[in-house]
Amino acid sequence: MSKMRIDAIEIRDADIFEILLDNFPDMIHSINDDGQIVYTNKTAERLLGYSRNELATMNIRQIYADEILEALEQGFSDLKQKGDKTVESLLKAKDGSVIPVEIRSFSIYDDEGNFLRTFSILRDIREIKELQQSLVHAGRLAAIGELASGVAHDINNPLTVILLSNEMVLKETERMDDAGKESAERISSFAKDVQKASKSIQKLSEHLRNFSRGMVEKYEPVDLAMSLSDAFFITKSKLNKIGVNVFNEVQAGKYYVLGCPNHLEQVLVNLIGNACDAMQDRPTRELRIDVNPVQRDGIDYWRCDVADTGGGVPDEISEDIFQSFFTTKKMGEGTGLGLSISRGIVRDHKGELELASVAGTGATFSVYLPKLEP
Repeated sequence: MSKMRIDAIEIRDADIFEILLDNFPDMIHSINDDGQIVYTNKTAERLLGYSRNELATMNIRQIYADEILEALEQGFSDLKQKGDKTVESLLKAKDGSVIPVEIRSFSIYDDEGNFLRTFSILRDIREIKELQQSLVHAGRLAAIGELASGVAHDINNPLTVILLSNEMVLKETERMDDAGKESAERISSFAKDVQKASKSIQKLSEHLRNFSRGMVEKYEPVDLAMSLSDAFFITKSKLNKIGVNVFNEVQAGKYYVLGCPNHLEQVLVNLIGNACDAMQDRPTRELRIDVNPVQRDGIDYWRCDVADTGGGVPDEISEDIFQSFFTTKKMGEGTGLGLSISRGIVRDHKGELELASVAGTGATFSVYLPKLEP
């Protein structure tokens, strides 16, 4: 790598500033009131594939992904008014590829307070996103491993029904000539039992397959009641094993959010599983699920509460529990990833995961997600 010699050259402060910006590892751009790009550094050329001359003729809307243009307009408007903003967004390179970035922006004003331009630093977070996806998948696989023994029990029950019902079908078939119509009706009844049990196995198998594999992150309207139903389906054996009384009044068709169904289900599976672990040695084991509308900073959210009657979370570790690899479980009983991954997923959905707890009286984890009209 060639060295830059400046010791024998008289350089103005502005020239030094330009050198620093050009060699800054993150992309930098400046935008005027019309959204026109008025400055980019060399990193922008490397990241986007456009030359500086090309970028100087472009509008900011041309280098951001199509799916976030509406959010870009709102964010640009907020930035001009508030003065600074930090968000995650998506750039669109010259070759059409999409690049996730973290953007830290601030506005520049004249002496009279009139807006002049924005100045933004954009960090490429593709590697971070890939790591997050790996952690999400690891957490999902950990949950599957923990539930494996219970799943075997759930599969065994319908299989027993299938075997017994088929045995009865064979016996009834042997007596068909003698029993006539009455025998045929009994055979039909047994066949329906076989069909019902088979569908139960099919549903369980398909659900576990979808839950355990890495899925494409696709956002769509999601009914929280359905996510809860799926989460209870996969944690049913664990709830039954320790005798948890579930109080769930959440009704289908009322609580919609925009999200990735598989990821939201993973959050709820983690919270329900943790609640079970917290209550397994308690005399009273109750799990209460509730969803209510709330407003935060002028935005409408659904707050989904998962409340248990466990021992609660001590104040001194109430924030530590959301850190990666932090766990209060015994060696080999937990990965310490569940809550960290869950908070990351919720934040990706523009929401928040929070804890309210009093030691000795249980804990309530609240998932805040922006409301979506059905």
